[in-house]
Amino acid sequence: MLTFQENTILQKTTWTEKTWTIPELLEDVDPLAGEPLTARNEALQKIVSLAPQNLQELSKTAQLHLDFWDNFQNQKMEQHAAIFRYTVGENNRWELTINELGLFYRDFSGQYMNTPGGVMEQLFSNFWFYGPLRPLPDLPLREKIIRTLRQGFENPDCPSAKAHFELFEYPQQQSPADLAWEEGDHVRRDFTTVRPFGIELGHTTWRDGWSGTGFISFEKFLHLPPTEYQIFSPEIRAKIEQYLGKISLVNQGKTVETEPKPPTPGEKMDAAEALLQNPTSEEGATMLISLLVYEAESDYWRNYVFNRFFKLRENPVVQNFLLECLRGDDEIRFNKSRDVLIFWGLQLGEQALSDKELLKSLNWEDATANDPDFRAALEKAGKIITRKS
Repeated sequence: MLTFQENTILQKTTWTEKTWTIPELLEDVDPLAGEPLTARNEALQKIVSLAPQNLQELSKTAQLHLDFWDNFQNQKMEQHAAIFRYTVGENNRWELTINELGLFYRDFSGQYMNTPGGVMEQLFSNFWFYGPLRPLPDLPLREKIIRTLRQGFENPDCPSAKAHFELFEYPQQQSPADLAWEEGDHVRRDFTTVRPFGIELGHTTWRDGWSGTGFISFEKFLHLPPTEYQIFSPEIRAKIEQYLGKISLVNQGKTVETEPKPPTPGEKMDAAEALLQNPTSEEGATMLISLLVYEAESDYWRNYVFNRFFKLRENPVVQNFLLECLRGDDEIRFNKSRDVLIFWGLQLGEQALSDKELLKSLNWEDATANDPDFRAALEKAGKIITRKS
């Protein structure tokens, strides 16, 4: 949900919230991610009137994005709606739809989605400045899409209309064998592989094997700012640049060597465990919960986090997080939180949480129906969880 507050936008999700300033919205690669495209388009067009009058206060990136949302009329795309079907290799089929909301990539073969037929959506500005979100190997197709979107600009000579990502022909030769990297240990291994149509990223764990594979187009690799996708070490980046015969924007100015590499999930887990030697450590619990950002890649991390809660009965951050899950709209997290309460009641011998009627009332069906008995049970459980009378 988005709420305008003077010169900021408050974005609330199920269990987090973020306040966006105007410069942040204009500089972020994918602003307001997680919201419907309709809401994101309206918000980004609305901030044009809220942006500083003195453009010198904004970075060059922010100025271009501001110019884009000032000039790009997404409703024009209703007149120029288009569907493109294409293949990647022999078996992978895709469909790209462009309409007044944005770009939608349908993965018929399940190459980069959990199930065949899944759809990934993309903001117009994200495509325009950074390139396609999914494979578009044919140069004529990319050029045609650029021409289609160009019709949405009110002023075709504005700065942003001339600032789309670089169009180029991909290398004709197959990717050499040395353009594949793995690092990690027996618990988790991360991989990067260059294909003739883009770059695949992913990881494997000892428990779940290969996870869903991610994808970055060559255009995004070349145009993303240094704070994004820091998984590319300077050595890997140099090899890919050599293969493409092009230098990325990162290496035309500040390089990724000056940016700290973000911790891997395994490093986050180790840091959380070190802090949770003290089971009431709020910092440790916060670090543990942050691992849920990877639950879309593998349910291993979700299972690990909630199972770890079994031994954190007195941790206030865990208590409050479980309550948020019971109040939220995520069925899996709701049921996982209820499992933790059952464990605390049965295995830790906490009589108040062994109440069968209470646990019976804490069920997903009544929660979604906003049943009065559920609300009463949740209020009672909340006091028990937080040990408040």
